[in-house]
Amino acid sequence: MNKVLFLLLGLSEFSVADQPPDWSAFSVQSENKKWSAIVHPEGISDAPWEDKWVLNIYKGFYLSRPAPYIKPAWTTEYKASGYSGGYLSNDGSTFSYVEFWYYPNRPVLRMYRAKCNVQKIGSYFEDGNNLQKTASHQRWLKAGGNVKYELIDSKLYLRLETINSVHKVQASCDE
Repeated sequence: MNKVLFLLLGLSEFSVADQPPDWSAFSVQSENKKWSAIVHPEGISDAPWEDKWVLNIYKGFYLSRPAPYIKPAWTTEYKASGYSGGYLSNDGSTFSYVEFWYYPNRPVLRMYRAKCNVQKIGSYFEDGNNLQKTASHQRWLKAGGNVKYELIDSKLYLRLETINSVHKVQASCDE
């Protein structure tokens, strides 16, 4: 009996469960807690994936949408995936969402800035081999891996630790 239990527990390590999207509004704070990102749909419908979603960046620490008289530092349309989370730079200039799952021909990284939105499809990273497979996806981000912003030569980069590599993507509207 114990051997079967250990075998099942061992196999569960390799079978990552796919969670369904929840399509909820969410907030993310910068690491230094000086900036907040609030993502929410503009309307409420039975098909939230068809709604227009908005990303608002506020100076200060907010866990939910602030009062209407508090205006965001900047705002942009947001391409929602149904999953919450993301990364906000310490200067409030950049919000990034990184897909947990690998898609070679769809965006796996979206960077939002006041002046532009940047996206990178999976094949851009050349990371499509030896990924962890689940019932319906391939995981490309390293479990417990680090995703964070770094300043290199006064330029902002998002550092991603994937299963196969470490990537640094410049947060720039010039590409």
